[in-house]
Amino acid sequence: MSQNQSIFRTPGEVHFGAGAVASVGRIAKTWGERALIITGARSAKTTGALDAVCQSLKAAGVSVVIYDKVGHEPTIRLVEEARALARSEQCDLMIGLGGGSPIDTAKCAAGLFYSPEPVASHFRDGLEPPDRALPWIAVPTTAGAGAEATPNSVLIDEETKIKQSLRSWRWLAKAAIVDPQLTVSCPPTVTAYSGMDAFTQAVESYVSRHATPLTEAISFEAALQVAKALPRAYENGADLEARTAVAWGATMAGIALANARLGAVHGFAHPVGAFYSLPHGMVCAILLPWVIEYNLDVAAPKYARLARALDVTAPASSDECAARDFLAYVRELNARLGIPAKLGEVGLERDRIDEIVKHTLPSGSLAANPKDVPEEDLKAMLAAQL
Repeated sequence: MSQNQSIFRTPGEVHFGAGAVASVGRIAKTWGERALIITGARSAKTTGALDAVCQSLKAAGVSVVIYDKVGHEPTIRLVEEARALARSEQCDLMIGLGGGSPIDTAKCAAGLFYSPEPVASHFRDGLEPPDRALPWIAVPTTAGAGAEATPNSVLIDEETKIKQSLRSWRWLAKAAIVDPQLTVSCPPTVTAYSGMDAFTQAVESYVSRHATPLTEAISFEAALQVAKALPRAYENGADLEARTAVAWGATMAGIALANARLGAVHGFAHPVGAFYSLPHGMVCAILLPWVIEYNLDVAAPKYARLARALDVTAPASSDECAARDFLAYVRELNARLGIPAKLGEVGLERDRIDEIVKHTLPSGSLAANPKDVPEEDLKAMLAAQL
C-alpha cells in the first residue's frame, strides 16, 4: 500500500446475474425518458442482445435511438458522432451495449455531452471535461474489459494512431447490468482475449503500487475467478457457470483497476494495439508473463499468494519459487487458450520499438507498476519478443 489516504469509488449500482438484462428498462426509467443505445454493427444484433434491451426499454416507456457504428476500437470520431446524435435527438440518457469499445464510446460521449469543445480538444490538448455528464448505463456482452466499472474511456486518435485514456470520476456508470447469458455467444477467440484482459487487469491492479487492502481483496478474488473458469468457458461457450465466474471476475477487476490503476502491461498494450491493430486482450495476455518476470524481485510475495491459491506450487515453496511457478502457470494458460508467446509472432517490428516506448513512457499505467521501468528496460523487454 503506497498511500496513507485513499478513496474508493464504484458505479452507482451493479445488477448481476443471468437474465439481468430484462431489468434495463426499469433502471433506465430512473434516469431518463429517451435513450441513445451505442453499440456495434453486428454482434448485439445477431445475438439478440439489442432486441432484448430495446424491448425492456420500450416496455418501461423509454424511447430508443440507436447508434450502431462502433468497431473493434473506440475512436475520437465515433464519440463525436454519438454525442452529436444524442444532442440532435434530445436524448437524456445513454446506454453502452457490447464489449469495451461500445461501452467506452458511450462513457465518453456521455461524459463530454455538455462540453462545447470538440472531443479532440479533450484528447489532444488535455482540456478538462465539464462538471456534469449525461447519465449512462453499461450493458456488457463480453467478460473482459471491465469498462462497466471504470471512469476512463480508452480512445484512438485515427489521425495520429495514439491510444490513451480520458477519465473523470463523474463518468462512472449510473448502473452496470452484467448478465452472463449475454456472453454465451462469444466465440472462443473473443472469450480468450477478453478473459485474459480481465485476468491481466486483476493481476496488475493486485500488485499496483496504488493498491489498498480493499482493492487487493477484490483484485485477488477476480484473478481466481477468471483463472479457474476461463479455460472452461473457452472450451465450452455454453457453460453458464463458467461464464458467470468470468463475468464476476471481469467486473471485479474493473472495480479494482479503477481505484488502484494497472501496470506496465497496459502501458505497453495501448501503443502496441494502436500501431498494429491487434486485439487489446491478446496483447495484454502476451505481455503479462514478460512483465511478471520483470516484477519478480519486488512483487514475488503477491504472485506467490496467487500461485498458492491456484494450487500451482508446492505448499512449502518459498515466495520466490512460488512466484516463478505462477509465471509458468500464466505462460501455460496462454498456450491453452491459443495465445502466442511473443509479440514478434503477431507483427512487432524492431524499427517500431523506439516509437512504442515513446508512447509508453507517459502512461499512468506504467507509473503504477510496482517496479520502476526505465526506458532502456522497456526497449529490452520488447526486443526480447522479436
